[in-house]
Amino acid sequence: MSSYFDTIKKAPLFKGIGDEGLQSMLGCLDTEVKTVRKNGVVLLAGEKPTQIGVVLSGSLHVVKESLDGNQTLVASVLPGEIFGEAMCCAQIEESSVTVLADDDSEIMLINYGRIVHVCQNACGYHQKLVENMLELVARRNLYLQNRIEIMSIKSVRAKVLHYLESLAEKQGRSVAVPFNRTKLAEHLCVERTALAHELARMRQDGVIDYKKNVFTLKE
Repeated sequence: MSSYFDTIKKAPLFKGIGDEGLQSMLGCLDTEVKTVRKNGVVLLAGEKPTQIGVVLSGSLHVVKESLDGNQTLVASVLPGEIFGEAMCCAQIEESSVTVLADDDSEIMLINYGRIVHVCQNACGYHQKLVENMLELVARRNLYLQNRIEIMSIKSVRAKVLHYLESLAEKQGRSVAVPFNRTKLAEHLCVERTALAHELARMRQDGVIDYKKNVFTLKE
């Protein structure tokens, strides 16, 4: 785990916790590092979520499958980001989504109970960990609200602009999208060809510019 320490300490879950405190806390949390190959299942829909995960390398996709078998991409989880926190906090019995490895990935798993209950060593930073956890759950709720807004928008152009502008709030006018075109189309709930055509028109109209997965919003 030492090789991933820099990634772990930058994770929002451990914000405000120094190196020494983090080293001690990782031992108290009884963490487990797991390797998941590309397309491997981290959490299957129907299973009870009991662990919060931190992506150390690679990337994960959170997908939801409809009754007719179609999958919708809900979120992408990149190094330093966490998954499973909202479901664990809600104490749901069955996950409604499946978490898959989009690439060969390393993840750190933490038992949710170890986070919300103060350890026997009474770590001084544990309260900060709980505060960070609550903030992340709140942010996840805002993210899901944004997803609902995207799905309610009818035009492809409006969906794209809404999504890019939500990323621009953190990244600025040039944003890195964590999806290829196929996955972006799934995320926006549009056909891939329709997305490709609309992106080309938006570039021609001077609304956006892009190179691979980096998009620039024009003034």
